[in-house]
Amino acid sequence: MDPVVPGCRGVGNVVRAGGGLWALALAAASVLPAGLASAQAGSTIAQSVEAGSRIFFAKGCFGCHAVNGHGGTVGPDLARLSGERSFYHLAATLWNHIPDMRREMTRRDLQGPRLTSWEAADLMAFLYWLDYFDAPGDSVRGARLFRDRQCMGCHQVRGLGGVRGPDLGVLALSRTPIMIAAGMWNHAPAMASAMRSLGIRRPTFTGRELRDLLAYLEGPGGGLPSGTLYVVPGQASRGELLFQQKRCIGCHQVAGTGGRIGPDLGAERRYGSVLDFAAAMWNKGPRMIEAMEASGVPIPALRPDEMADLVAYLYAGRYFGDAGVASRGEQLVRTGGCDRCHGGGRGAARDLATVGGLESPAGLVAALWNHVGAPIPQGSRWVRLDAQDIADVASFFERRGR
Repeated sequence: MDPVVPGCRGVGNVVRAGGGLWALALAAASVLPAGLASAQAGSTIAQSVEAGSRIFFAKGCFGCHAVNGHGGTVGPDLARLSGERSFYHLAATLWNHIPDMRREMTRRDLQGPRLTSWEAADLMAFLYWLDYFDAPGDSVRGARLFRDRQCMGCHQVRGLGGVRGPDLGVLALSRTPIMIAAGMWNHAPAMASAMRSLGIRRPTFTGRELRDLLAYLEGPGGGLPSGTLYVVPGQASRGELLFQQKRCIGCHQVAGTGGRIGPDLGAERRYGSVLDFAAAMWNKGPRMIEAMEASGVPIPALRPDEMADLVAYLYAGRYFGDAGVASRGEQLVRTGGCDRCHGGGRGAARDLATVGGLESPAGLVAALWNHVGAPIPQGSRWVRLDAQDIADVASFFERRGR
């Protein structure tokens, strides 16, 4: 399976294609600007989700691992990993699973593929952004929500429902998470007025419920229409500018900068996906509109591409996770087991003091991954590391490389 739709043309946040969501998800553009990537680490390597998807296939990962049910079943589905998904969490997961991967590759008589720093950066970006794309919803639950939350009082789907609002079954471009998020925000004031006039209580939604509604809109067999679809990550650098230009920063902060009227939108795991973010914007819409009107701030309209950029900005800000502490990283390298193999002639591998390329997070991840094919002294115990350990070691090597 080709990781990118043949003939697919990606421009910014836009992809034109007639294939399925899986293929579209892999046709993503570069998403992390250098400023965000280097805020907590010294990497100057740009991350490309599209390039990472190609590496995922080219290196054979697809043979053992699935992504949302597509691919191998030997290892876990990488889109459904539990827990955090920051760069360092992913790096720790990769390192801790190397013994299992070595055993499986030996059983299959496979050579462990090597990664360069560039490839590691792209592959990590691909794995990080996998949970940006929402898993498929349940159309049966979606139909029930459409009825119980009284959406059908104004809207219809495939002939069922009211006609005050647009027919959601034929609005093809609303059938993507970003379009749903933008549409719910832009039409919130008008919908609130209509619901008041009809005596309908304004419903609230969770991200999961919006996924189910989206599945119901798609109908039996699902499928996506041809045309312009906003399904890939936006540009975080543009999102940062929009966050200021639309005056979101007056009420919300990200990374300690901004107002404190609303919640910190850069908080770790506040929103797990696009539809979680859309649900939060919808649920808090009335209060946000009241606050803006009281402050004399015009209610900003958001195009789908702008919504994609804003979400990318908020999402990318947590890419690296917590910063490391160089002194702890040095202690871990010296006494945590690395010295058994890299102890300046005492072990089977090179002295780490002579190894270059470890000063960037991507270079460190490439070096960790390349242990898949490296000999390990007999009787050595595999040292498990957590995300903070990786961050600390990365900070140590970054400091050493200055």
